[in-house]
Amino acid sequence: MKIAIIAAEIGPYAKVGGLADVIGALPQALSAAGAAPVVILPGYKALLDKLETETIADNLEAAIGNERERFRILRATGAGGVPLYLIDHPGFFHRGGIYGEKGRDYADNFRRFIFFGRAAAIAASMVHPDVIHAHDWHAAVAPVLIRADAGLRERFATTTSIFTIHNLAFQGIFDAADFSMLGLDWSWYSIDCLEFYNKVNLMKGAVVLSDLASTVSPSYANEVSHDPDLGFGMDGVLRAKGDRFVGILNGADYDEWNPAKDQLIAKKYTPSRRAGKKACLYDLREELGLPHRLEVPVVGMVTRMTPQKGMDLLAEALDAVMALDLQLVMLASGDPRLESSFKEAEKRYSDRLRVVLSFDNHLAHRIQAGSDLFLMPSRFEPCGLTQMYALKYGTAPVVRATGGLKDTVIEFDAAGGGGNGFIFSDYTPEALVEALSRAVRVFRAPRQWQRLLHNCFEADFSWSRAAREYLGWFERIRRERTAA
Repeated sequence: MKIAIIAAEIGPYAKVGGLADVIGALPQALSAAGAAPVVILPGYKALLDKLETETIADNLEAAIGNERERFRILRATGAGGVPLYLIDHPGFFHRGGIYGEKGRDYADNFRRFIFFGRAAAIAASMVHPDVIHAHDWHAAVAPVLIRADAGLRERFATTTSIFTIHNLAFQGIFDAADFSMLGLDWSWYSIDCLEFYNKVNLMKGAVVLSDLASTVSPSYANEVSHDPDLGFGMDGVLRAKGDRFVGILNGADYDEWNPAKDQLIAKKYTPSRRAGKKACLYDLREELGLPHRLEVPVVGMVTRMTPQKGMDLLAEALDAVMALDLQLVMLASGDPRLESSFKEAEKRYSDRLRVVLSFDNHLAHRIQAGSDLFLMPSRFEPCGLTQMYALKYGTAPVVRATGGLKDTVIEFDAAGGGGNGFIFSDYTPEALVEALSRAVRVFRAPRQWQRLLHNCFEADFSWSRAAREYLGWFERIRRERTAA
């Protein structure tokens, strides 16, 4: 099965969030399962600087409204030998950021990603794929065009199109006047397709026109199609998709996130040989200048400093959290107001709180390995990957019951010995503090704690499972289309 994957990020080269991790790992898993994937990406300077490329098509054109933009297609080899097709347009992609810089989106993002979608569709046509799999709104134009553009429709008549939502909070919504840039007849600007409250919504168009739509966990699929607050206006569109909208849980990249072979941590360890975990705890405290108080747990966080991630809730609950006698280590950046609040709190709790306002991949690994507990109080979480990494590192997650967190973390039962973490449902400071309190109590009960860690290490969310699920789904829909 030939699969053309279209996305705006790929780890580790061009990363903003979890989408990059998915695009870095899923194609390798699909290839290992017997498929033939290629990944089509913007030709960011960061990619071109790090990869060896060859030109496979030059002097191509993609229309944006009445204008035409020239580009070329470069080929590189990604992780696992997966081919990468890079859309090289220096004006759009040789910039300091992916979507913006210094906290602001680029003003021409609609134009940039309309171009990318059209150029990606042209690149995909060279592959003659059985499946086009586009991810998030930045790639949404490709599945829209292969059904709505007369010049492309025939080329992809036998291709199954899939659109995956990684975060419904970002839909690619722009002014109605910008619709002309798509180069489509205005009949496609309707309530049944791209029109959305008198705006253009690229994600909506991709959901409607793709053969299949998915998101990154079963619980998130249910939430966004039935809860208007989490559906961001798209809940009705997703319900209308019926059984052609599903949730497939992301996997974790255990090649990178695995304490048995992690080169970035103080000492490697395995479920059966855990001494390295203690070395990593010592190393993290030493690095961040925290007292070596072995009787209190280290609670780690690697997150964006945003309300979506529950950081406003944590700020409200922080004094009560600190009263539990724990040490909190936070690697996060984002909302300036929240950043300032937590840095002020760091002064008050100088022996118990560390706030690092940056993204540091090396430190992220050391926090996973050097923490006892891992906190994710998210308001909503489509899938979440860091809780999966935490389980692999024997770091018990404390999470809110939402989206993929609910699909991966099970409340620990001290009496029966089941479960791998701690969960709270209500989005309140009291619920957050109570969940952490339960976790601290188990930490101070050695036999229960060892049982919990055993359960954490046993969890398996490898990408091979997700790849098999995707391929089975693709094949089933292809058979149905052929039969029809």
